[in-house]
Amino acid sequence: MSAAPESAGLAGSPPPGKSGMSDRWFSILLIAPAMLITLIFAILPLIQALDVTFRMGDLSRGKIGDYVGLTNYRIVFADNQFWQAGWVTLKFTVVAVGLEMILGVAIAFLLHGATFAKGITRSLLILPLATSAAVTGLFWRYLYDTQFGVLNWVLGLLGLPEPNWLGDYTIALWSVVLFDIWQWTPFVALIALAGLQALPKEPFEAAELDGASKWRVLTTLTFPLLKPVLFLVLVLRTIDCVRLYDAVAVLTRGGPGTATETMTFYLYRTGLKLFRMDYASTMAVFFLYVMLVAAVFALTPLLKQFTDRAKEA
Repeated sequence: MSAAPESAGLAGSPPPGKSGMSDRWFSILLIAPAMLITLIFAILPLIQALDVTFRMGDLSRGKIGDYVGLTNYRIVFADNQFWQAGWVTLKFTVVAVGLEMILGVAIAFLLHGATFAKGITRSLLILPLATSAAVTGLFWRYLYDTQFGVLNWVLGLLGLPEPNWLGDYTIALWSVVLFDIWQWTPFVALIALAGLQALPKEPFEAAELDGASKWRVLTTLTFPLLKPVLFLVLVLRTIDCVRLYDAVAVLTRGGPGTATETMTFYLYRTGLKLFRMDYASTMAVFFLYVMLVAAVFALTPLLKQFTDRAKEA
C-alpha cells in the first residue's frame, strides 16, 4: 500500500538529468541576447545623443564640448531651414502615402479577382522591394536624365515637353515621389491582398444570399473588415516616408537648392558635413519624440480594437 505514494511522488518529480530552471528564468535567458543587442545599439546611443543635445558639439574643434543647457534646442527651433525641411517631408509623406494606399488597394482588389497568372504577378510585384532604394535610385536617376534618359526620349517621340525632372525646382520633389510610389506601392498591394484573402467567407455568402449590391458589400463588409490591415500599412508607410533619406541622397542630394531636402537629409548634412553634432542630435531627438507621440496616437485605436476582439473571443 505504501508503494503507491512513492510512485506518485516519483512521477511528479523532474526527470533525472533535467534542469530545474523555472519558466521565468528560462524566458529571461531567451530574450537576454536580444535585450543586450538593443541596449548596446539602441539605448546607449540614444542616451549619448540626449547628452550631446545639452553640449557644445562642433566636431571641427575636435571634441564634444561643455554643457550649454537648452541653447541647442533654441537654435534648432529658430532655424527656418529646419522647418522648411519639415514642410518638405510633410508634403512628400502626404502625397506619396496617399497615392500608394489608393493604388496599392486597387491593385490588391484586381489581383484578388484575377483568375490566371496571379502567382507570376505577385512575384513581379516583389521585384521593386527586392533591391535597395540606393541601387534602384541610380537607375531612376538615369531614367530622369535630360540628355539620354528614357522618359524624355519617349516624351520627345510624342512631341511633348521634356522637363528637367531632378533639376527643376517645381517638379523635383514630385519626381522623388514618383520613384517612391513605384517602389512601395507593391508593398501596400501585397499586404492588402493578404488581408483580402484572410477575410472570412461567411459574411459575404450571407450578403450574396440577401441580394446585397457589390457597393454595399464593399462599404459595409470588405473595408470595415480590412480596416486594421490597411491602418497598419498606413502607419508603417508613414513612418518610412517621414524618415526618407536614401532616395533623396541618390536622386537629388536635397536639391535643387533645398526643394527636396527632407528632415533626415538635413540632419545628415548638419551632422556629418557641417560637423555640428549638437544640432544634429537635437534634431534627431525632437524627430524621435514627434514620431513616438504620433505612433502612440495612431496605434492606440488599433490596439484597443484588437483588445476588444480578444475579450469577445
